Amino acid sequence: MSANSATMAAPRASFRVSPLRLRMMFAWALALCFGAGAFRLADYMSQTLPRANALEELAYYPSGRHVVSAALGHGDTAADLAWIRAVQYYGEHRHSDNRFAHLEHIFDILTTLAPRFESAYVFGSFSLAQEGRDFAAGERLMQKGLDANPRSGALAFQMGFMYFVRSGGRDLAHAAEYFERAAHLPGGPPESARFAAFARQNSGDLAMAYQLWARVKENSANRYMREIADREMDRIQVAIARHRKQLAMSRLTTPVVLIKVSDR
Repeated sequence: MSANSATMAAPRASFRVSPLRLRMMFAWALALCFGAGAFRLADYMSQTLPRANALEELAYYPSGRHVVSAALGHGDTAADLAWIRAVQYYGEHRHSDNRFAHLEHIFDILTTLAPRFESAYVFGSFSLAQEGRDFAAGERLMQKGLDANPRSGALAFQMGFMYFVRSGGRDLAHAAEYFERAAHLPGGPPESARFAAFARQNSGDLAMAYQLWARVKENSANRYMREIADREMDRIQVAIARHRKQLAMSRLTTPVVLIKVSDR
């Protein structure tokens, strides 16, 4: 009997649960309950609350770096989606209130996802500077593009052109600086040197303008451009001789820039 009792007692002892294990089981039970409650709440909210506008989703991210992390290795897909939303956002507000409160933020996210996407910097910068009337924001975005693509002659030229057509008054000194940079970088448009000479001349820097026009005359294969260079060099010489810069400077108005959306 005693042997049987010992045999029966052993199984009962194996079912005892330690206090630590009891606390763990209780904690897991609470977690499951809260998890189920959170899931039900999320499901209820998704069905009853209005859905967020797709264009507003990007505004919830503090910066593009957070979007890169959230993309989980699908940065190109996220960039394509951001580009579509950026163009949609611009189009909607361009044809309604002409207010672009989130435009800089959206393009900052887009260009963080796709730092080599030069068209995004150009389109975003000119949209901000022209329609958005926020030149500083456009300047920041274009500078971000140049920092990410320091060997891009195309972006350097566009930065110069943004200064060249700045609303409220051209900034010819800065425009000339970036046109000159574009003339020495890969991808810089052929007209970069001519724009640089023109900007220097009309900013009053006649000595530098003369040198730039001389380079245009020497390097251009276009006879018409060489004739223009000759004519402007003559004007500069006369102005310097008479000590009257205005003789070589033109009265420039600010042109209207038409923004064209290109495919990525």
